[in-house]
Amino acid sequence: MDRIDCLRAFVRSLEGGSFSVAAHELGIGQPAVSKRIALLESEFGTQLFFRTTRKLKPTPEGQRIYDLARQILGNFDLARANVEENSLRPSGTLRVSLPSSFGRRYLMPVIAEYISTYQGVRLDVRFSERFVNLVEEGIELALRIGQLESSTLVARRLGTVRRYLVATPTYLKGRAVPRAPDDLNAHQCIVYSRLPSAGDWIFESEHGRHVVSIGGPLLVDDADAMEQAVKHHLGIAILPEWSALAGIRSGQLQNLLPEFSIAALPLHAVYPETHWMSLRARSFLDLLIKRAGQFSTP
Repeated sequence: MDRIDCLRAFVRSLEGGSFSVAAHELGIGQPAVSKRIALLESEFGTQLFFRTTRKLKPTPEGQRIYDLARQILGNFDLARANVEENSLRPSGTLRVSLPSSFGRRYLMPVIAEYISTYQGVRLDVRFSERFVNLVEEGIELALRIGQLESSTLVARRLGTVRRYLVATPTYLKGRAVPRAPDDLNAHQCIVYSRLPSAGDWIFESEHGRHVVSIGGPLLVDDADAMEQAVKHHLGIAILPEWSALAGIRSGQLQNLLPEFSIAALPLHAVYPETHWMSLRARSFLDLLIKRAGQFSTP
C-alpha cells in the first residue's frame, strides 16, 4: 500500500477528528482509512490515536508524527505540482546514444531541429559504435544498426541501411577483379569487427546463399575508419551506403559483385522498457520517426 496515502489518511483523521471524516474527504470507505492507520502503527511500532467514542485524539507519538507527516505531504504535493506543470512540455536532460559514423552523417540536422523546437531540453548525445547498456549509463534512447539481441529493451524499427562491396581502382590494379564471392579469398579484406561472425561475408543471388570466410590485414570497429582504409587502397570492404555511394558515383570506389546482394541492416530506436517514457524521450523518438526517410530506406 502506498505510504503517502497512509500518511494522508492519518493527517486527515487527526485534523477531522474521526475516520469517517477522513474517509469522506479522501473519497474512500472508513474501513480503508482504518487499514491505513493500522499499517502506519505497525510500521512505526506505536499507537497513533487514543480511540474514544466521541473523538480521536493523537497520542504524543502521533502528534510528533503528524508534524513530520504534514511536511512530507507538503513536499510531495509540491514535487507533484512541479512535475505536472512541466509535463505539458519536454524538459530536463535527454541522454541519447548514437552510432558514431551514422550519427555524424545524419543526426545533427535532427538534433538541431529538436533543440530549436524544445528549448527546455538539454541534449546529452553519446557517439559510440558499441551497444551501450542503456540502464547502467542512464540513456533514455539509442539508435542501433544491426540485428538486435534478445533483451528487455523496447525497439521501434525506423528503416534499413544498405551496404555495398567496394574497393578503389588503385587497389584493383594488377589484381583480378572478383566475379563471384569465392574470388574474395584471393584478396585483402577489411573487416568491421563489431558485427557477429565478422569473418564471414554473406551474399545472396538467384543461385542461393554464398558464405565466404574472408581474411585480411585490418579489423576496425568504426565505419569511418573502414572507409578511410578502403580509400587508402588497403583492400576490399563492405561499407554502409553513406560511406560508399558518393565514392561509387564519383569513380573513387568501384562497386563489386553488383549481381550479388548483401543483406541490409535494420535500423532501430531502442529504449528501456518502462511504464513511463519521459516526454522529452517521446518527442525525440517522434521526430526520429518523422525524419527517418531522410537517413534510411523503408
